[in-house]
Amino acid sequence: MHQTIQILVIISAMVGFVASIWGYYSYAKGIETPICRPGGKTNCLAVYSIPQAWILGFHLSSLAPYYYGLILILSLIWLLTGLIPAIRLLSILAWSGVLLTPYLVYLELNIARSICVYCTIMHLSSLVIAIATIGDLLKALGI
Repeated sequence: MHQTIQILVIISAMVGFVASIWGYYSYAKGIETPICRPGGKTNCLAVYSIPQAWILGFHLSSLAPYYYGLILILSLIWLLTGLIPAIRLLSILAWSGVLLTPYLVYLELNIARSICVYCTIMHLSSLVIAIATIGDLLKALGI
């Protein structure tokens, strides 16, 4: 069962990483992709264009590949070595993403008035990883 959870976490991390790369590509090139179309409800560029998409001078789409890349590296370290600090940091990062998700969804729906498919995939990826690692988070917090 433990290895099944590890594989689930790695697959979710890979999905989040790929979605973050596509999202960044869409933002950096200023183009829509077949999944996100201008003028529709799934308009990634509308979401990327809001002022709240910037944090400390960095666009969220440029930070996401680093976030998911780190999550993927930590999940691989956990799988290959069983290193406890790796899974604990992985869990903390995943739960941080999950806690930020309601605000990001609010921005999508109420400020941008569009849905970013890549963002939604990343949100779901973080949620799967967070749920799969909740026991490790509780251990890390001493609960």
